[in-house]
Amino acid sequence: MKIFKRRRLLFVIMLLPFLITASLMTGILLISSWNSPHRSNSSSHTIPTEVATSGTVQPIKKPPLWAKGARLEIPAIALVAPIEDVGIRNDGTMEVPHHNQWEGVGWYKFGTFPGKPGSAVIDGHLDKPGGYPAVFWNLNKLQTGDIIKIVNPGKKTLRFQVRDMQYYQPKEAPLLRIFSDRSGAYLNLITCAGEWIASEHQTALRLVVYTRLMT
Repeated sequence: MKIFKRRRLLFVIMLLPFLITASLMTGILLISSWNSPHRSNSSSHTIPTEVATSGTVQPIKKPPLWAKGARLEIPAIALVAPIEDVGIRNDGTMEVPHHNQWEGVGWYKFGTFPGKPGSAVIDGHLDKPGGYPAVFWNLNKLQTGDIIKIVNPGKKTLRFQVRDMQYYQPKEAPLLRIFSDRSGAYLNLITCAGEWIASEHQTALRLVVYTRLMT
């Protein structure tokens, strides 16, 4: 019996440092999680919260950025297209419009809003299944100096001027220039271009139309 008690005491003594260490680590983790802000890929777009009088946390409802009837207009190619928000696919690429898939355009909602400093980005389909024209079918006909309008009812109509047009292979597109140029207020339009590559389920090129806000 004494031998059993001694062994149990020895076991407790040996286990004690591990218990203390585990307790300390748990405390450190809890303190860290309490003091550190939560981070995400879209942390700058996290909806702010306010504490109601009841003590519960409720999200603040932000007004929609786009009013009903918001649209992209390009007079040079007789284009009028409804605008909707789009995000990112699971593979990391920019989504395309959902509500008006072929006739609408998508604004990248995690980026700059048109008219603000930075690079706002809008995309749209080149064609429909079977090769029929979609919203950006004639985008390649634009020329330097052409005007592009963002019409957002209730807000001032924004006018952008085409300054450059470039074709890129998908993996060689300058993403920083397209999405992250903050040297001015820009609007960049993206669509597919070039021959269809059946094995890759995509076209060989991407067309980017670079425009600058007119003051």
